Amino acid sequence: MSTSSDQQTIAICDPHFHLWDLPNRPNPNLGAAVEERLPTYLASDYHADMKTLPAPFRLESRVHVETVVGQMEGGGVVDTVSETQWVCAQLQPTAAACPFGLVAYVHLARAPEQTEQVIQQHLEASAGRLRGIRMILNHHPQNPALTWAQVESGELLRTDNFRQSMALLDRHDLAFDLSCHPHQVADAVAVLSGFPSLRVIINHIGFLHEGEDDAHEPLWREGMRALAAMPNVYIKLSMLWFACEGYHEDEAKGAKMRGIVLELIDLFGCDRCMFASNFPVDKVMGITIPELYRGFMRWTEDRPSAERSALFHDTAVKAYRLTP
Repeated sequence: MSTSSDQQTIAICDPHFHLWDLPNRPNPNLGAAVEERLPTYLASDYHADMKTLPAPFRLESRVHVETVVGQMEGGGVVDTVSETQWVCAQLQPTAAACPFGLVAYVHLARAPEQTEQVIQQHLEASAGRLRGIRMILNHHPQNPALTWAQVESGELLRTDNFRQSMALLDRHDLAFDLSCHPHQVADAVAVLSGFPSLRVIINHIGFLHEGEDDAHEPLWREGMRALAAMPNVYIKLSMLWFACEGYHEDEAKGAKMRGIVLELIDLFGCDRCMFASNFPVDKVMGITIPELYRGFMRWTEDRPSAERSALFHDTAVKAYRLTP
C-alpha cells in the first residue's frame, strides 16, 4: 500500500484537476458558470482545497488536465503550449514535495506532421512533465447542450488523421485521455482496439448523463463493457454529478451513485480505476473536497488496503507513468 510511515495514512494521487486565470489568460471555452462563479483558480487555491482532505488522506502527487476544450477552425483560439508553460510555472514550486504530470491539449484530427510538431512543443514546454494528451470529443447531434465548446464534429474518431495520432501517442509513450459520450464509444473502440499498448484513460465514468432517454444507460453500460475488455484501458471515477446531480446531498441519489461506482470497479478492477477530484469543476457544482473524498472512503470501506491503495493512488501513478 502506498502510504507514509504512518500506516493509517492513505496516499492520494489526484489524476484530474484544472487551473485557470481568466482575467489574465482568457479561455472562451470554459463556460458561463466558471466565468461567473470562479474566474480564477490557481495552484495556491488547489493546494488550499486539498489541505481540507479528511483524515487519513494525504496528497502525494497530481496530474493537471488541459482546459482548452476545443479548437474549431475559425473559432476562439487558445494557446495550448502557453497553457502548458503556465501550468508548469504554477506547480513547479511544490514539485519536490508533490510531483506532478500534465495532460495537454493537441488537436488529434489534424495532419500527422502538425500533430507531431505540437506534441514536440508540449514536450519541450513541460520539461519532462508531459504524461498524456486529451482532445475532448464530446459531441451530440441532437442536443447542443451536450456538445462541448468548439468540438466541431462527431466524426473525428473515424478519421485517418485521428488513427495516425493514436500511433504518435503510442510512439511517444503518452497516455490518451478519452472524453466522449456513450453514443461515441463504439467509434472509440473501433480505433483504439488497434493500439493495444496505448494507455487509454476514460474520463468521468464515461459521461453517463442524468435525464436521458431509456436507451442511454444501457448504451453507456455496453460501451463500458467494450472498453473494459481492452486491458490497456483505465477509467477515472470522477465528475459523478453529471450522472446524478446532487448525489452528495441526497441519500437515495448517493446510493445510486455508489452502485454505479462499484459496478465500474467490479468491471475494470481496482488496478484500472482511479478516484479523481475534477477540481475545481466539482467545486463550481457545490461539492467540497471533504464531501467528495468522504464519499469515496465510505464506498470502499470494505475493500482490502491494497485495493484502496490502487483506487486512490497506485492506478493513477501507473497509468500516467508518474515519478518523483
